[in-house]
Amino acid sequence: MKTSGFFLVTVCVLLLACAFSGCIGSDDPANDENNTNNTNNTTYNASTTVTVSKNGLGIGADEIIQIVLPENRAKNYRWEVVPEDGLNIAESESGNLREDENANPVKIFNITADEEGSYVFTALYKHASREVLTYTFTQRLDYTVPTGNTSADPNLVLTIEGIPTPKAGGIVEIKTRGNPTTGYTWAAQMSENGMLRLLDSKYVEDEHEEGMTGVGGTYVWYVTSDVAGTYLFDAAEFSPSGNMTGKFYFDITFI
Repeated sequence: MKTSGFFLVTVCVLLLACAFSGCIGSDDPANDENNTNNTNNTTYNASTTVTVSKNGLGIGADEIIQIVLPENRAKNYRWEVVPEDGLNIAESESGNLREDENANPVKIFNITADEEGSYVFTALYKHASREVLTYTFTQRLDYTVPTGNTSADPNLVLTIEGIPTPKAGGIVEIKTRGNPTTGYTWAAQMSENGMLRLLDSKYVEDEHEEGMTGVGGTYVWYVTSDVAGTYLFDAAEFSPSGNMTGKFYFDITFI
């Protein structure tokens, strides 16, 4: 069924198109200009990692949002999609334990919509022989008008590792690629009345030979909530002139 709201990836855990609101509170130690300074070199033990790959701003109904979830097929656990009117979901699997004992099996969902609007993607995680659910993963997805784009490449990819629904007080690590040497920078735009807290953030430059310039890297944010609930994380990329050139947002659910 259709629902109202913004996007994407509830994390009962990536993802999409409309407005950002609010800012990080000024009393937050991670509140620097671009939310990218690791202020105290703390090492965080995250129970959940969300890696985001996003192209541009809005996502047309005919463009793909890809959600990747961990799946322990060795112990016969599987994800089962709950049908949603208006969503078209193609499923596939990656990581064959029979061929590679170190493989990390995942379930991949490529999702498009019949028309613009807001939808809810829901997947249930359980053992094949039991009815008791281990996780319920939901994500609100926002699509704009169709673009005529027939590319098989996703416009947005949300990859979840670890626990899809962390416990209250747990730490979620969020990562996306960037290259501030080009003048384009990512910044967190969170606003959940302080319920979703930004613990820290940093930019990690890729390893490179000494003297090399223009090297890209990864933006990283660490967030948590002490109160169970579903909260929005969003981030935006800005050009040197201050124009927004990219954005993503998704739900994180703490239980």
